[in-house]
Amino acid sequence: MSDSQPPEPAPSTWRYHPSPALQQTLEEQLLDVPREPDLGQAIVRLVWACVMRAWLAAYFQLKVVGRDRLPRRAGFVLVSNHASHLDAVCLAAALQLRRVNHTFAVAAKDYFFSSFWKSVFSAVFINAVPFDRLENKRESLERCAKVLDQSGHVLIVFPEGTRSATGEIQPFKKGVGLLVAGTGRLVVPAYIDGAAAAWPKGARLPKPRRLRVVIGEPMEFGGVPRTDDGFERVAAEVEAAVRRLAGFGR
Repeated sequence: MSDSQPPEPAPSTWRYHPSPALQQTLEEQLLDVPREPDLGQAIVRLVWACVMRAWLAAYFQLKVVGRDRLPRRAGFVLVSNHASHLDAVCLAAALQLRRVNHTFAVAAKDYFFSSFWKSVFSAVFINAVPFDRLENKRESLERCAKVLDQSGHVLIVFPEGTRSATGEIQPFKKGVGLLVAGTGRLVVPAYIDGAAAAWPKGARLPKPRRLRVVIGEPMEFGGVPRTDDGFERVAAEVEAAVRRLAGFGR
């Protein structure tokens, strides 16, 4: 037998990988998602979420029905009707507080990111995902998909595309189908009651009205083909689920 000892393994080489954000301008960082973790922003977002929840409870007597239906650990797409600027904060308040820094709201780029300070507020406080409604919709959907690719992330989506001027639910667009058809991603339908009366489209300030968020059962569309018909089928089924929730408990 040989007395020679096997060579010791070479020590692993430590490599430094700079954050991609270092190569971006501040404006580019605000538009980019998922955003690099930042302790300062995380604290600001948590404080903001607590303040918003207290305001919604005191001023609007917000009530959440069916919170136990929300997936506890898995990520999902949270969809609802859309008639007010209160909608996104109502849905965020319905989620577990621990999810605050893992929750993203799809927001119209031409409105919420139309200026530098609007972009700062939208990115830092509400963790908004800029969605270009005018052009590059496919790129915007890919940006949304990047968010959902991260484990445990929640994406708030309003499939109507814009706030309803009448408060009535408008037809859902097929973008939600592009996000979930043929995948294992969950969709959680919700209905927001009272927001259209509290802060309708065109009003400058909200009025004290009772608000209610009704959460439905999670839906999954892994067996739906990734075709135009499949995308439209998903949109129609999710819309129907939201409409059913509109009459829940009345």
